[in-house]
Amino acid sequence: MPVSTPRRPRARLVPRALATAAVTLLTVLLGVFVSPQAASAALGSQGIQWGWSVDLGTCQRYSDTDLMLNNADILSHTSWVRLDLRGAGGNACGDIATRYQEILDALSSHSIKVIGLLSHEVVYGADVNGPTADYAAAVGAVACNSAYSQVDVWEVGNEPNYSGTHMEPSAYAEKLAAAVNAIRACPASNGDKIISAGVVPDNEGSPNQPVTYLNAVQDALPQFGFSSLAAAVDGIGVHPYVIPKPDNAAGHQPLKDFIWALKAFGLPQYVTEYGWRLPDDSGSLEGNEVPDDITQCENLVNAVNLLDGLSDSIVAAATWFNLRDIPGVPGKRYGLYAENGTTRASLSGYTGGGCGGAQTGYYDPTDEQLVWTDPGGTALAGATYEVALARSTDVNYTLTTTTADTRALLAVFNPVLTADTYRWRVTTIRNGVRYPSPQWEFTYLGRPARPAAVSASPLTANAINVSWLDKSNNESGFEISNGSGTASVGPNSTLYTWGGLAPGSTTCFTVRAVNPVGASPWTTQTCATTPALPAAPSNVAVTVVTGTSVQISWTDNSNNETGFEIADGTTSNVVGTNTTSYTWGGIANGATRCFRVRAYNLGGYSPWTGNVCATTPTIPTAPTSPAAAVASGTSIQVTWADKSSDEWGFEISNGVTSQVVGANSTSYTWTGLANGTYMCFRVRAYNLAGYSAWTAYACNTTPTIPIAPTNPAAVVASGTSIQVSWADKSNNEIGFEISNGVTSQVVGANSTYYTWGGLANGTYMCFRVRAYSLAGYSAWTAYACTTTPTIPTTPTIGAAVAINGTQITVTWTDRSANETGFQLYNGVTSVVLGANSTSYTWSGLAPGTYMCFAVRAYNVAGYSAYTPYACTTTPTVPVAPAGQTATALNSSQIRVTWQDRSNNETGFQVYDGVNTFTLGANSTVFTRTGLASHTYMCFAIRSYNAAGYSAWTPYACTTTP
Repeated sequence: MPVSTPRRPRARLVPRALATAAVTLLTVLLGVFVSPQAASAALGSQGIQWGWSVDLGTCQRYSDTDLMLNNADILSHTSWVRLDLRGAGGNACGDIATRYQEILDALSSHSIKVIGLLSHEVVYGADVNGPTADYAAAVGAVACNSAYSQVDVWEVGNEPNYSGTHMEPSAYAEKLAAAVNAIRACPASNGDKIISAGVVPDNEGSPNQPVTYLNAVQDALPQFGFSSLAAAVDGIGVHPYVIPKPDNAAGHQPLKDFIWALKAFGLPQYVTEYGWRLPDDSGSLEGNEVPDDITQCENLVNAVNLLDGLSDSIVAAATWFNLRDIPGVPGKRYGLYAENGTTRASLSGYTGGGCGGAQTGYYDPTDEQLVWTDPGGTALAGATYEVALARSTDVNYTLTTTTADTRALLAVFNPVLTADTYRWRVTTIRNGVRYPSPQWEFTYLGRPARPAAVSASPLTANAINVSWLDKSNNESGFEISNGSGTASVGPNSTLYTWGGLAPGSTTCFTVRAVNPVGASPWTTQTCATTPALPAAPSNVAVTVVTGTSVQISWTDNSNNETGFEIADGTTSNVVGTNTTSYTWGGIANGATRCFRVRAYNLGGYSPWTGNVCATTPTIPTAPTSPAAAVASGTSIQVTWADKSSDEWGFEISNGVTSQVVGANSTSYTWTGLANGTYMCFRVRAYNLAGYSAWTAYACNTTPTIPIAPTNPAAVVASGTSIQVSWADKSNNEIGFEISNGVTSQVVGANSTYYTWGGLANGTYMCFRVRAYSLAGYSAWTAYACTTTPTIPTTPTIGAAVAINGTQITVTWTDRSANETGFQLYNGVTSVVLGANSTSYTWSGLAPGTYMCFAVRAYNVAGYSAYTPYACTTTPTVPVAPAGQTATALNSSQIRVTWQDRSNNETGFQVYDGVNTFTLGANSTVFTRTGLASHTYMCFAIRSYNAAGYSAWTPYACTTTP
């Protein structure tokens, strides 16, 4: 059944148009600036109206997005956003869902809920004013698209009861029912809420009055499948463009009345647009009406507080219209930002709950000042405050003053205030924008303001100075009281000396200003004590500081001194309170000076301490014998002879920089030099008196890295060692390093070889060499390689053959290829033969000598085993034959015979006096032929062998016939 409309005063506002120009917004920019108020939590229902956010022609987000997402204050104070989803169901540019999803993701990251408006051009060319089927299909396309899964509430249509977007209730009921069915059919929208389109105010009695219109929609819904409005939707959209402040003429709050009228439907209300603009004098709204910035801000604050104060069952969300003023429409300046992007007072109201001006103010009669509270709690940096004052009977503010503080003394106003009742206000001025406070009143009795900053300080042992700040401009004088007596001084005075006091006495004072009207309150009490004589210091000590100064120190035994006086018997110096040392300069080297100390204050001087003396040092004797020796490739050691006994240390200089070492030092190593650096050094001693003369310079050059050696060679030295050699190419090495790739050995400068021992026979090894010095190492040479030899194979013995009575030839087979030679041994002595030898004749033997021989091969690796022995005996000279005869056989032949008396002859020789004939062993006959007849011939015979010849036999003679 229809919902009845509660009676209320007739609205003074006519319907307002939904903005046709969109507020551009939302590029997802998450780097935000946090303002001082960003910590405040968002109100439960508070939100902002977005308008258009995506360009339907390009599918690109509008560039104004950072107005929202770059302001942490807005984000932290926003619970809801109303987003116009134009084109969300599909558009010619094709990528619009991605753009909207980026916006929704950005809002979700700040836990902001979204009301998605499904009205104009949900799909390009299909909106709520078009065919129902097309609109429902477009709504379903959006609600079923996971890109829009972060939409919390769907708003179906926009202001159907407004003349510019009007729909008949039955037509809207049809569109609403179709859209609800399309949304509920989408799994992606399960749990989402659906609300009806926002309705705007209209006059009582009009069919477009919100309650009347929604009743008509509710009556039409059953023909489209829903029994009531509550059966179709989860809430009602409302656009209450009415004033939120009390309407003085009617005595009501129109905004609250608007909400209360719709409460009868029993559904939560979603205030998806609200704002207010000033009416003109005639009481009607016109498009060119321009609302005051501060007034609009106050309207926003009042509206937010009112709506958020209602329960969620009445108002679930309230999104202010809008983030930025609609361009070119002055009458709709509801934005947190102006058209040009600058902030408006409403931004402060939205994020801080105030409009920038002071919220509370009061009159402080004690200090005769006006005090106010800034929204930030303290005076804002860069802000000034204009305080305006007027008598309550004056129409205009006539007295003003400006301050940077949040208080103003009445004494600063000119002319001087008289007793009266005044009204006042404060205008906060920031960045040229004025933020007025409410108006307050106070009654001023005309008494002077209380003095401030009262202090008391002793002047002498018998007097104290009392001072203060004059904070009034209407006093006739000041009264100073010590509690038992009072003194008076004239106007504008700020000092009074109270005398006649005893030393060491404490007196407290208060001050007040007076005039004929009365007196200010007394100031807070301030006290001071006249000084007593201070106690004398003790434990005076004098320590040498430099060659021309000493430090005098002492123990401070008093707690009331003004300072201390230090004297040397001729002059004196003073230092302040609590000081316990003083440095006395200008003393000659070697001078003795004595000092004493006393304390003083306004009461006088303590006794002197006793004298304590010290002698300043003399300059030390200069060192001698400077020398500079290379310590490394990058350092030089400087040495000297210490000739003083009172130095504190030594300074070593290279002519550019210096280093210092302690007393009794005689060397310093100067490091960090480049190779080949030539540098000179000098030394001087120093102490508190100053510096000795410099020594003469001592110079040296850091070494350079030596030149690498060349011609590396590796030659076998023995079966277990290799001699490595090289050519020395440097003249500055300390030595050479020889490496086999695993370990290294070093030899001294100028060396050109090294024998690497301890190797196994047959070891192949490579070596490289580098020179080194204090500067470092040269490059390595190339590797030189060789192999240690193995012991040669034992030869095979052949035979030992006596070749004569004094020689035996020994033969063998050479079975190795690496021998250096052979050693032939006869059991007593040996002979050495060269490589590849296979025989040797042993000479010098006596005939008949029996001898055995063994042979072995050798090389640098060692000796092979000996062969078995081969033996033989040198022959003896055979026994001479005997029984020789010569017998003519015929006229041309003679036969010679003999007896063979030896067993070791090689053969026999037969001699005829001219010719010798040789016969074999064991021969006993020889025939001489070719003789002439009657030839007389004699013959002698001897035997022979390798040992020699026997004696000739006697001749045996005969004649051929």
